[in-house]
Amino acid sequence: MMTQQTQPIHNRFISMLLILFVCSTLIINAQNKERRPDNSTYFSTNELPDPCAYLPVPPDTASTLFVDDYMRWIWGKSIRNTERGKQASWESLYGVKRMATVFGEAMNMTISKEETPAIWRLLQRVGETGNKATGKAKRKYMRVRPFARMNEHVWGEFDNEWDLRHNGSYPSGHTGFGWSTALALAEMAPEYQDTILRRGYEYGDSRVIVGAHWQSDVDAGRLAASAAIARMHTSAEFLEDLEDARVEYQRIKGIILQKKETDYPHIERIIDYPDDTASYRHYGDVTYYWQAKAERTTPRGEDAVTDTACHVNYFLQTYGACTNIPIDITSTPDIAAFVTYLFEKLCDACSQAKSGTFRQRPFLRMGEHSALPEKDAKYSTSSSYPSSHSIIGWGIALALVEVMPDCQDALLERGYEYGRSRTILGFHFKSDVQAGRLVAAYSLAQLHNDGVFRQLLTAAQKEYANSIYLE
Repeated sequence: MMTQQTQPIHNRFISMLLILFVCSTLIINAQNKERRPDNSTYFSTNELPDPCAYLPVPPDTASTLFVDDYMRWIWGKSIRNTERGKQASWESLYGVKRMATVFGEAMNMTISKEETPAIWRLLQRVGETGNKATGKAKRKYMRVRPFARMNEHVWGEFDNEWDLRHNGSYPSGHTGFGWSTALALAEMAPEYQDTILRRGYEYGDSRVIVGAHWQSDVDAGRLAASAAIARMHTSAEFLEDLEDARVEYQRIKGIILQKKETDYPHIERIIDYPDDTASYRHYGDVTYYWQAKAERTTPRGEDAVTDTACHVNYFLQTYGACTNIPIDITSTPDIAAFVTYLFEKLCDACSQAKSGTFRQRPFLRMGEHSALPEKDAKYSTSSSYPSSHSIIGWGIALALVEVMPDCQDALLERGYEYGRSRTILGFHFKSDVQAGRLVAAYSLAQLHNDGVFRQLLTAAQKEYANSIYLE
């Protein structure tokens, strides 16, 4: 039993132990942060957006939606013995070493662990996180890869067939690595954004050429990577790594910091042009058009009609339904201000993306009316490619993931379906909507260099955190 004399001694002893424990914990945490390996990811698989929640099921071989996958498989085989085919085989090597060469060429510089440790670290951590973002869907669907489905061998010189046969094809992990890295580097080095993004785009298509992935795997991989990058922007470690890499890049390039306007990336330099009716890929757009058209008389078709709205209040309402708090100019003025500014900037991105090409709308191409004939005249004179609704809807969803990451799956699902509504109504081909989502992702990469955007984003994040706390 403790006496009154021993009680103070005992208390001091306990206090000293607590102090030692706290100090040792701080030291260990500091060491862990310092020693965190370059190949560690910013988030675990369970923390990242779940592709099973916001992406569609991969097309089955019995589905008409498989047409585009099959046609692209034929295309890939047809160019294997060309320079593009050699590039695809060379790019089959997974990991930061190959990415360093790919994007080093895009930025006209050498990237290595010794010469550019900060950029190397960013490449590896972002890429591995982007790859991890595809994991849940890979394991759920375990889709058979093209070379295995067609009873052939994979053509990539660095691909391991046994590994690929036991790893799901959908979505593409290589694409998750490459596209997420491209988005991060485009933000870090906006002077080279077009070449960076083009190489990131090609890296995904290379997987189709070598027979390791179907085209829909690659398309899904790019969306998973875009979602992962949005979530990465909520990580203090990612932001620190990005800034370290930016400083290193600017020092090497001799770039003097100055405030200047940077154009959005140019779609014609990044994404392949929309397919004409003479293209084999047009079959994929047409089959998807007919399948989407069948939904017009269903409740999903009614939702598509509602989704014709494209203004700030509608987005506050539709994405507000994904959260536990009301989002409007009165209840959450900072979030409303952020969405308003983002909407205006994404409209600018739409104008730039549409200015270089004109594609006829699906309902006109098919010689019929859209689901809303009263709007046909309006849409007859504007380009179908890329989809403005898709750019804005997906872009706002990605940005709101940075504000309210706890709602990420619901936000992304809503953003995805908002774009799909355009195919149901007959206003856009599927490829128009897909291109729009890519434009949204790389436009956000540029917007993160906008001081006003960052200021409004920070205010929106604080407001949401306070609102959740009060709830």
